[in-house]
Amino acid sequence: MRAPAALSLLLLCLSPLTWACKSEPPPAYVRLHGAAPTLADVPPSRAVLVVFWASWCPPCRQETPQLVALAKAPPAGLQVVVFSHDESPQSVASFFEGPPPSPLHLRLDADKQAGGAFGVEQLPVSFLVVDGRQVARFAGPRDWDARAMRRLLERLIREPHPLD
Repeated sequence: MRAPAALSLLLLCLSPLTWACKSEPPPAYVRLHGAAPTLADVPPSRAVLVVFWASWCPPCRQETPQLVALAKAPPAGLQVVVFSHDESPQSVASFFEGPPPSPLHLRLDADKQAGGAFGVEQLPVSFLVVDGRQVARFAGPRDWDARAMRRLLERLIREPHPLD
């Protein structure tokens, strides 16, 4: 076999391996800087993923299984807190067919006070808060349990966050 043909054959055989090693791009987000609004009754943690959600919102419903999976097994130092824009706890319980999973730390924001403090204009939207500082904003439904998302959250939590 001639050298160029052998090289072509070798590259052809290895090309699936190089494709499999490529990492997927990180999920889209908007970088934020500045103090986060103070939230009462948030579990103590260095990092909090603050999620604004509603059971009547189709994109919110879409991301719920991945959000629950992330909340049950979060990266080190992260807690998930969900603010529901539902009108009643019964609506939330009906959606979950019982009480919401406790790792979501779900609470009602029917008066939109917490949402207003974060400037929420659409659902779902999530904010990563680290050491009391807003770090990132994620608009729209996300695959919270995806490897790329977990890596991104871990990286954002580890990064230094300068005071503004």
